This record gives sequence, structure tokens and C-alpha cells, in this order.
Amino acid sequence: MRTPASSAVGGPVDLPAGLIAEAVRGAVAQSSPDGMLRGVIDMAVQTGPCDAASITMVGANQWLDTVAASNGLVEQADRLQYQTGEGPCRDAVWTDGVFVVPNMAADERWPQWAPQAAGLGIGASISVHLFTNAALGSLNMYSLHPREFTDTDIENARVIAAQASVVLAYTRNQQNLWRTIDARNLIGQAQGILMQRYGLTAEKAFAVLRRYSQHHNIKLSVLAEQLAATGYLPGLDDAPLPGSNPI
Repeated sequence: MRTPASSAVGGPVDLPAGLIAEAVRGAVAQSSPDGMLRGVIDMAVQTGPCDAASITMVGANQWLDTVAASNGLVEQADRLQYQTGEGPCRDAVWTDGVFVVPNMAADERWPQWAPQAAGLGIGASISVHLFTNAALGSLNMYSLHPREFTDTDIENARVIAAQASVVLAYTRNQQNLWRTIDARNLIGQAQGILMQRYGLTAEKAFAVLRRYSQHHNIKLSVLAEQLAATGYLPGLDDAPLPGSNPI
């Protein structure tokens, strides 16, 4: 049975390398991106100086979102940062550092967020930048009571975040891979619909999709998803029959 390397009430200890390695292997071994992210959260709570944890990830257009959380309380604390536009997890996303809040109710750096987080029942927190060759997000560790984080606590948080960065980067790659696979499958389904409806070859069906996509300024993957879901595209059924240049 594994025991936490540090807790909110116990003394801090150095994290055994084998414990972290085991946790990372367990996270990556999950069959889905959600499972991998959940593995990171479990690793943080089991081995870090916190009672709960979350991951903020940078999405498209620099949008921030909580992609994993150990409970709804910390997810709400994250959401308040996105809404108020301030907070340690936001700062940690864009700054290569660690943001430590030993007493949430007394912190004055984030005057809108900190009092609301304290009102939720958050006593203290550590947020650490997650990155590989680019900013990925932040790992946020929350304690339910004020806590004087030691140097060892902070170093442990850095170690966990370094490993979490590896898992998060792998997860993002997996998500991109599955999005690509899903898009290809949808395009294949859309081609099949056109082939059956109009008696087209696969090549000609793809040409129809591409022309429609260009003419209507719609991404091919979005177009394919619409056709696969509804079996219909506006204007397509009113076009000349295949062989006489449909669309």
C-alpha cells in the first residue's frame, strides 16, 4: 500500500523517485486521455503537499480550462480565476515559476479571487507552471487549511509538476491523434453517403466534399461531420447529378 509522501498535517519528506515513476507509468498506461489526466491528479494528491488538485490547460486561442480536478470545489476555485481574470493558476500558466499561497484569506495579490476562494473553503495553494517546449498549463494543489509550505513542499511540487508536464504533453498528443482519426473516419462516412446516393467512386465523392468545403468556406472535417450526422448538406441535393459536375 502506498503512503503519501507529504500531507497537510504531517511533516514533509523527499519524494522517492520510484514512487513518482510508478505514478507516471500508471497515468500513461490509461486507455484514454481523461484517464491519463486523472492519473496525474491522483499522483498529485497522493504524493504532494495538498488535499486536492487540478490541471489548467492552455487551449485554442490561449483559452484556459480545467481539464482534470479531484473534486468540484477546486474546479470551482479554478473557474473563479478564469472569471475574475486573476489568480495563481493563471499566473503560473504564463510564468515559469511557482506561486505559493500559505493563507488564502490573508493574501492580497489577487484581491478579487483570493477572498472568494477562501469563502469556498480553500485555505492555501501552490500552482506550478507546466511546460515541455511550450507552455502547457499549470498544476494547482489546494489545501483546505492555511499551511506554511516548506522548501521541501515546494520542491516536491516542482518534481510532481515536471512529471505532470510529461503526461500532459503526451495526453495532448493523444488527443490530437484521436481528433485526426475521428476526422478521417467522418470524412470516410461522408464519402460513403455520397457514393451510395450518387453512385460516385471514392475519389469523386471526396472531390465533391472538397469543392463544397471550398465554395461554402467550411472545414472539411466540419462538413463531413454535418453530412454524417444529418445525411444532408444545404444545396447539395439540388445540384446536378454526378457526372455533370455536382455542386
